[in-house]
Amino acid sequence: VFYCTHRMDGLFLTLGRGCVSFAPEMIIVVVLATGILYFLRYGNVLLRILQGVFVKKHEFAPKEAEPVPMMRTEPPPNFWARDLSESKSRNEDSPPPQLNPVVYGYGNSGAFQESEESWDRPSVPMGPAFGDSRMKRSSFGGKPDWYRMISNVEGKSRPDSVFHNVEEEEISKVDCDSLRGFMDRNSMRSRNVWKSKTSQQINYADYLQLDKILSAQELETSKWDEPVHDEHMFIVIHQAYELWFKQILFEIDSVVSILAQVKSIEFCAYQWTITQDFQGHEHIRTPQINISCSRLGRVVQIMRILVQQHDVLETMDAHDFLEFRDFLAPASGFQSKQFRILENTLGMSPDQRIQHSGCPYFDQLRFSDRQQVIDTETAPTVLSYIGSLLEKTMESLEVGNFDFAAYMKAAINEAAEHDRKAILQHRTRMSPADERKKLDELEKKREAHLRLFSEEEHAKLLAIKIRKLSFKATMAVVFVQSFRLQPAIAPLYCLITRLVDIDELMGQWRHRHSAMVLRMIGSRSGTGGSSGHAYLEAVLQRSRIFTDLTHASHYLLPQHALPPLPRAVSVKTTVPA
Repeated sequence: VFYCTHRMDGLFLTLGRGCVSFAPEMIIVVVLATGILYFLRYGNVLLRILQGVFVKKHEFAPKEAEPVPMMRTEPPPNFWARDLSESKSRNEDSPPPQLNPVVYGYGNSGAFQESEESWDRPSVPMGPAFGDSRMKRSSFGGKPDWYRMISNVEGKSRPDSVFHNVEEEEISKVDCDSLRGFMDRNSMRSRNVWKSKTSQQINYADYLQLDKILSAQELETSKWDEPVHDEHMFIVIHQAYELWFKQILFEIDSVVSILAQVKSIEFCAYQWTITQDFQGHEHIRTPQINISCSRLGRVVQIMRILVQQHDVLETMDAHDFLEFRDFLAPASGFQSKQFRILENTLGMSPDQRIQHSGCPYFDQLRFSDRQQVIDTETAPTVLSYIGSLLEKTMESLEVGNFDFAAYMKAAINEAAEHDRKAILQHRTRMSPADERKKLDELEKKREAHLRLFSEEEHAKLLAIKIRKLSFKATMAVVFVQSFRLQPAIAPLYCLITRLVDIDELMGQWRHRHSAMVLRMIGSRSGTGGSSGHAYLEAVLQRSRIFTDLTHASHYLLPQHALPPLPRAVSVKTTVPA
């Protein structure tokens, strides 16, 4: 022990000598401590020596090296190869095409390309060549493998109803031009953004022109008398109305511009947008209808705000209003140019107008505003565009000899027959007189329902101006509401629903206005010279615009009473799984 500890810097040597005079247990402790320290210091080397001896004793034979997987030299079978009949028809003297040994990879079809030109580029879709030799475009313009199937280079004809004969180079040129145009527009946008940031430091108040807006509340009472407190709120409310009217017109005009582009409607399960085909015809498809629905939905929410603003206005009682009302004559809300333009743009006809003091409504406007309002009376309206869109919808659904009116008549007769059998089955629970009464009522109901699907009866309703839409457009509304759950029909149903919402909210706004006038001034005449509440109530009864869309509910049958659509029509209105 003393010999081992002597090599430990003399520390344990002194400790060991001091332990001779102690008990033997202390000697054992020193021995164990020394052994632990030596193990910690030299144990790593000892373990490595022992490990080497053990490995040499129990060395196993090395495993044979696994073969490295090699790429096969033969190409896989071409599943898009020509038919054997076409292969046999080839000239036997002509040598088969030589395949380039360099493998560029598999295309979208997972098969090798067969012709020489297909080795000029990978078989995945590529963009135009911008100086890179690897992106060389062939006559296919970098189209994927399946493009060969629908192209005409093999000498196979294709129906013009599906694919139009257009030069492949033209398609590639359009693609290149579109991509370059996108890149140029993106670059210009970035430059313009940074130019605006560096040229000016825009401020919140300057951007909103708050100095003009916040200084536009001039109290009329302060010009002639002591200012009345509630007049300020009255001005702010009506200025807010006009600002919201401007936003509504902005949204409605954008919807009108979208609907004005429609030349025909094309049901397509995968992508809908306004496009122009190679023959110059334009089709409206779902994304543009979805945009229209979104913007009309914004109009609906704004109209809700306009209705709710009456709650703020009604915090002013009648006495407070009378304090400044006489100073406002002959000004009136009847003279709002934007609201008159909104009514005309949506589709209100001059026949629905009630003359104001025996004069046309536009005579009450400022002279500078009259012509602009009059022009909107003859301009195309949302109602006219919707009618045209619905007619084109019905035309696109007339596949084969499908007649939706005849389809609904058959369904009505079938439903009436089921009801008649049910009455006869339970005749024991009623008297003969009650049985005849119920059968007569059922027959009258059936005949009235059938008349709705008569084109002659609809023409009579158009003549007396009870209906505004054509018979074909009305049938389209009924079809859309009956099959609203069909994926291709849902956007049209959304569009119709938004217009009905706008019509209802305008009616609510008129009703709240009329009720507030009755509450504030009673039966007095208005400041603009109208009869006041009586005039507003008369306008409310005649101001509905989209009545044909709401009345279409009268044409409907329960869902369980509708027979299945013909397959050709069902395929058009259903997205394949």
